[in-house]
Amino acid sequence: MFLDRTDVRVAEEVCADGRALLKTIAAKSGVSTQTVSSRLKRLERELGLKYVPEIDLPAVGMRSEHFVRMKLSGEPDGGKLKAALAMPNVQLACRTAGDFDLLLWVIARDARAFAREAEPELRDALGDWAEDWVAHALVARTAGFIPVSAHAVELFSLPKSRKKTLAALSENSRMAVTALADELGVTEPTAEYHLKKAKPFIRRYTAYFSGKGEFAHVARFLQLKGRKTDARDAERALASLFFASDPRLFNRLAFAASCSGGMDAAFLETYSPLEDSAGSESREALTGVKAVGKQAVGNVVKILKGAIPVRKVRLAEECPYLISPPEAGEQK
Repeated sequence: MFLDRTDVRVAEEVCADGRALLKTIAAKSGVSTQTVSSRLKRLERELGLKYVPEIDLPAVGMRSEHFVRMKLSGEPDGGKLKAALAMPNVQLACRTAGDFDLLLWVIARDARAFAREAEPELRDALGDWAEDWVAHALVARTAGFIPVSAHAVELFSLPKSRKKTLAALSENSRMAVTALADELGVTEPTAEYHLKKAKPFIRRYTAYFSGKGEFAHVARFLQLKGRKTDARDAERALASLFFASDPRLFNRLAFAASCSGGMDAAFLETYSPLEDSAGSESREALTGVKAVGKQAVGNVVKILKGAIPVRKVRLAEECPYLISPPEAGEQK
């Protein structure tokens, strides 16, 4: 699908604020409200533009996030795999090719709940086919986000009315107040009230593209070694690749976090399917950087559950760091 400058500008505005008024987007994009409306409908139809809230997971009681990656010894039983993916804790599941075969993003109330509830249930379902199993706790998100489904709200430590509101917004956060009122079975003033009460649990309203076949994704884990200054070299190498002001239509980086479990950083990267080797640029950028001890890389073959967000945002302005959070008082 070909996108012109107006498409890209409109996409950037709606990714920055998914509930922005058409007239606001039009003013910032330098076009009419009718043009904004038609472009959004086109992006929704042809690239699967979806509007979602970026949920503040700690605020809703979900303080633990893990990437679980598995090297499989065979094809998992279909019923077992379906049961594992049906868990509300599992919000993203990808079949991959490379150093691992299955990648899951799992959320839980805390580390204990993950270790005592979510992980054992996953092992019961998939352990027979897991040749290698590594769970990486995400210590800090450093860039991007991963959408949370409406199904996940049952895990949130919130009143029922807040859960119902967040579930509705997770399906379409751009819905009009009248539509939200219908969804909640309340009057419009009450829907406005619930929308206001949901605000503390939402980092921002955003949007992403889910067009099948339009994008290729890579999951990458890095192990760091050496001095902090060496890690900064790795960070600069990745930043120059991910944040370069070139004419790419979408952010190269979809998600980044510092993590534990034998690796120090995790990334979800986005590429055009026309590129010869997805992820080769970032691998080459890190070649020779002495801070990188080991990499584990998986090319996403199929997304089984959830979505890897493809967006257009000013990522460089939103990302103070990529590899690991700076220490208190440290200036970059």
